[in-house]
Amino acid sequence: MTRAKVTVLVLIIFVLLLGVLLLAGMPLMTSGQSPAAIKLMQDINKSYLGKKLMDHYFGQVAYLSGLKVGPYKDVAPEQLDKIYMFLALSVFAALTALVGSAAAGILFVVNGITEREPAFTRRQSLATLALVILAGTVIRLILAGVVYGNYDMTSYEIVTDIAGKGGNVYAETDRYNYSPVWFIVLLALKRIQLALPGVPFHFVVRSFLCGVDLLTLGVLLLIANIRKLPAVRTAIFFYLSPVSFLVTGYHGQFENFAMLMVLIGIFVYLALATRPVLRTALLWLFATAGMIVKHNVFYELIICLHSSIKRYWIKVPLFIVSVIVFLSLFIPYWDAGSKGIIDNAFRYEPELGPYGVTSLFQMPHLKYLFIAAMFIFPLFLKSKDIMAQCLLGTLFFLTFATSVSVQYFALPVALGALRPSKPFLLYTLLASFLFLGSQYNVFIPGFHLFQWNVGWVGAVCWFIAEMRLDRQAARIEIPR
Repeated sequence: MTRAKVTVLVLIIFVLLLGVLLLAGMPLMTSGQSPAAIKLMQDINKSYLGKKLMDHYFGQVAYLSGLKVGPYKDVAPEQLDKIYMFLALSVFAALTALVGSAAAGILFVVNGITEREPAFTRRQSLATLALVILAGTVIRLILAGVVYGNYDMTSYEIVTDIAGKGGNVYAETDRYNYSPVWFIVLLALKRIQLALPGVPFHFVVRSFLCGVDLLTLGVLLLIANIRKLPAVRTAIFFYLSPVSFLVTGYHGQFENFAMLMVLIGIFVYLALATRPVLRTALLWLFATAGMIVKHNVFYELIICLHSSIKRYWIKVPLFIVSVIVFLSLFIPYWDAGSKGIIDNAFRYEPELGPYGVTSLFQMPHLKYLFIAAMFIFPLFLKSKDIMAQCLLGTLFFLTFATSVSVQYFALPVALGALRPSKPFLLYTLLASFLFLGSQYNVFIPGFHLFQWNVGWVGAVCWFIAEMRLDRQAARIEIPR
């Protein structure tokens, strides 16, 4: 059996399994209580291994309850039925994530980095892409429907409530760390949710982010077509990556939204090769939009400007204009919210334990050196390939960051799907282990032993491999 046929077979089995999970999980997604699920958890809890499993997930419920996260905030120890329901949701989400990750692992191996790619006919390619889209969308929506999420989803609700009443989110809560763009999006999604009785807000938010991933996939396929890259492999490596579907389907963070803007800019830059001024202007606009959506990708704007414009007297003013536009968005909220803007948006630093270089030594002001390095690093890249440079930007960020949130590991995935390599596959494997075990995600027993530096090791290995390619590219002209 050819690798193309194996790919199709695995995808068909994957879709069928997701269909079974969807049917089985429908009561969990549509009802606040499911007597059958509660009874199943009670029965599981009677065995030794089952009790160990329940104790593991009870720890997550207790953790979320302590953080006062959404439906977990009012859980009391004596409310056994409610606790068992939460345990059922956790176990079902874990099972779904494991099925998706196992299928992705097989597909990654079958379509991995070899001298010869699987040969698809046009009909096979279209059918396979359809299956990838179906499987990737369904698993995201199952996760979006079956679990509430974590601390961030509660923050979204708090922010939406404040903004909906006309309040200043930067003055009234310390749980908003972004530009105004995201809470404007959240307000629009809240209005959609209110027009759909019975549909929870967390499902609407993550369904929107699923749409973002679909658009990202479309842009990646357009870029792959320009670069003559395998469409099926590109789609699998992004849309079925556990790192991608767990950030969107479970966590509900929007790193992929920011990267979508950057990718659109890269696409128009590549597509408009015969119109240098227009393509450079559009690249600048979309890279600026990416920074506005989430400013932890600001370095991508520097890379795009440095890669596309030779004259400093042009790119420096353009960068300044982008920064002015970004900062101007905060002006309406500055009078009452200046302290919140500075502390929570500009000076925000995740406090989730030692990561990377901070695991080796502690220096209070090391983060400022890192920020300065993020401005300088793009200026030393040698490759003429803008995709390679943008990918290196995200990997430099993950390699030298003094602290991270789990969703940051999604930043290089889309670009990696366009530049797959063995280090990319290693990174995906290690980051997936981190996601599967993270208390901020599905928290599967066994995987919870993988700590933050597992993801860091994957990022470092991938960064080193890409830097070697960048040095080699200094002597080889890559078509823009």
